[in-house]
Amino acid sequence: MSFIVLSVGRGGANLVMDVMTVQNALNNITAGTMAAFPLVVTGSMDAMTETKIAMFQRQYLPSEPVDGLIQPRSLAENMLLSLSVVKVAATSTMVTYAADIPAESKIVDAYAFAVIEKALTTAKMTAAKITSTIRLAAEQAAIMYRYASANLAEQYKLYGATGDAVLDVFKANQAKPKAEVIKLMTAKIEELHAKGRPVSNHLSTPDQYKALNIIDLGVNSTAAVAGKSFNKAGLTKAFRDMEKDGYIKKFIDETAKKNSCWHLEIVPNAKKL
Repeated sequence: MSFIVLSVGRGGANLVMDVMTVQNALNNITAGTMAAFPLVVTGSMDAMTETKIAMFQRQYLPSEPVDGLIQPRSLAENMLLSLSVVKVAATSTMVTYAADIPAESKIVDAYAFAVIEKALTTAKMTAAKITSTIRLAAEQAAIMYRYASANLAEQYKLYGATGDAVLDVFKANQAKPKAEVIKLMTAKIEELHAKGRPVSNHLSTPDQYKALNIIDLGVNSTAAVAGKSFNKAGLTKAFRDMEKDGYIKKFIDETAKKNSCWHLEIVPNAKKL
């Protein structure tokens, strides 16, 4: 899986969120000369970012051409991701990630894990499953495409004006091939994000995610791992109470909706556990 949608660097497509992802990854390399002159993460391709991409290529990919460009699913992208210090923040025996969450998205903070564990204990449950964390624009587009294909009218009820603008792209182009429609929806999400209108809070950079962990716990996935201890009403109440107490910044009960999940927004170390 690629962590950027299109090419980033000299002559690249340079989608805003892709550029921010690469800028953050470059800043997270703490070894050698790469640690010097940290980039300002703006999402705009500038001369300093191009220079640092070339520096990265020269230092870590000596057998590859130094073109100042990172392509999706390339050796350069894989190397950049592996060298970045954005790794799994924490693990838990009670709270685990769904199998389809990529390694680079397993960055939930230890505090957030502890908050969920506290809620599980209150509800007398043994386990829960994280089904969504940080999300790339292409992933968001693919999710919206899947649900819009099943019931477009229902999706219009879930989003505000920003999400509706993306759904409008789907509506106008749904007769086209799936890959083309998702690409068009991704471009719209990127355009809106650049204007400060994110379609979803799940869309963020790793550094932004450190300040606010956005987490979905799937109802069906959690029921599967919790077994006989599963208590939907009890866990919902525990999350709602923890929001009131300040452990959770925002809780949205989406268990009755099509995506069927508990949506949590947790600020690390917001309140002593």
